[in-house]
Amino acid sequence: MGDFLVNKAGAKIYNDTNKHEILKVPVLLNEKSKGVIHQVLCLGYLGGQREPIITIKESSGEIVAYRLPHNLYGWVANLMGLKLEGVDMFPAKVEFGILKDKASGKIL
Repeated sequence: MGDFLVNKAGAKIYNDTNKHEILKVPVLLNEKSKGVIHQVLCLGYLGGQREPIITIKESSGEIVAYRLPHNLYGWVANLMGLKLEGVDMFPAKVEFGILKDKASGKIL
């Protein structure tokens, strides 16, 4: 087996999770501030430690998988629970931001 495989969305998924960059999530000044919006193709867990990973279609068209910041783990767990119930929310545009030390992902 090689260093990586390619997931269904077309992103390289490395065996070593540390080869994936962590998604940059902006800190918002207030509730009216806008976060960063990404086209999320899919998400899931990777590796023995079940590291949350998200696959995004970049504005350039490149498909890239990122690790998520630890404060978004609960968000992934909720969405994976929905997927197990037959509700798959992706692909979708998602707005990410951190407000008052709480990270969130809002499906648009």
